[in-house]
Amino acid sequence: MLAWFDEHPGVTDAMLGAVALVLFGVADLVRDGASAALITIIFAVAIVFWRRMPGLGLAIAWIGALVQIATVDGLLVGDLLILGVVFATGFSTSRAVRWAGIWSSIIGGGVAGARLVLYAPAHGDGELIPTDPLYRGVYFVVVSGVIAAALALFFTLGVVVRTRRATAASRSERERERIVAEATLTQERERALLSREMHDLVGHALAVVIAQSDGARYAKLTDPNAETAALETINRTARSALDDVHELLHVLREPAGRSSTVPGAADLDLLIASVREAGLTVSLTQTPGRVPMSAAHELALYRVLQESMTNAIKHGGRGTDVNVTLEWQENAVAFRVLTTESAPATGTQPRPAASLGQGLIGMQERMKLLGGSVHTAPRTVGASGFVVEGRLPFATPEHEQ
Repeated sequence: MLAWFDEHPGVTDAMLGAVALVLFGVADLVRDGASAALITIIFAVAIVFWRRMPGLGLAIAWIGALVQIATVDGLLVGDLLILGVVFATGFSTSRAVRWAGIWSSIIGGGVAGARLVLYAPAHGDGELIPTDPLYRGVYFVVVSGVIAAALALFFTLGVVVRTRRATAASRSERERERIVAEATLTQERERALLSREMHDLVGHALAVVIAQSDGARYAKLTDPNAETAALETINRTARSALDDVHELLHVLREPAGRSSTVPGAADLDLLIASVREAGLTVSLTQTPGRVPMSAAHELALYRVLQESMTNAIKHGGRGTDVNVTLEWQENAVAFRVLTTESAPATGTQPRPAASLGQGLIGMQERMKLLGGSVHTAPRTVGASGFVVEGRLPFATPEHEQ
């Protein structure tokens, strides 16, 4: 709900101005008449621009204040809206607007004090303002100081809120960059390790197969059993290499100093929590009856979902919605990651549907290695984002041979 108000500042501020007009305008109309209500309307209009154009809001508030000085004696309930206008100048990112807010607080306090004390209309013997020039001057200084201090306080609150938001945004951006860097480093480490292991496993197996097949062609002329023995060796070597490749994923370990346990579906909550810290909204929906898988399948599923969320961080940034769905079946798990971007990330270009990065290619290679499939594509209907869908078949560990 709060996110909707942030995404629609014009509508939100208009509603705020209308509420302020109803609350303060009616009170001033009843107490001081139509002229006072008109001034409150001006202040309410100034509030409407507090976020988008605080400088314009400040100028409108000054118009209302000058009209009040010329037409109304004393203070109005609607004067409280001036505090909101000054707060907006402190909240502004424009240095000129902030300086205008500072000087408006000082000058506004002096002008209000002069109108209330030095140029106050006579009300008879019962008036509270002293007539002695010295005391009247002291009274003017005190009143002006109190009003200026109140305005400065709200200006300072605006500065504090703006600073805290900027600090939080900077911290979130650094966290996002850290997660992206760690994910990239992990991917590169896994690719390098995978390449080295593949080279050793497949290279050795193919060398044996080639040597046996070449030897059998020449040896069968003198030894009829040589061909059968060579085929048995080739078969055994190929099966062994296939088993080694199948188990390759679960021998990939985390960096030194971390747990050597292979991450899997049980670790998705930690992954989602880290992505949420980067400013994304992530939801996980899964059907009941999760079936245990082998370590290789657990790792493959985890890495594919990790890559999908990392892409959401890279290309979507803060405010992106990520919906993860897992459908557990008897001997397979179907997964879907739907990314909805609130706005294109600064400096990024839409990714063509036919263009696959190394991470997306890695997803497909992981799935193919375990007999699964994955489809990745940008969203074309409804919203900007990305969709990753796939299915990973498996046999439960107790049924694996």
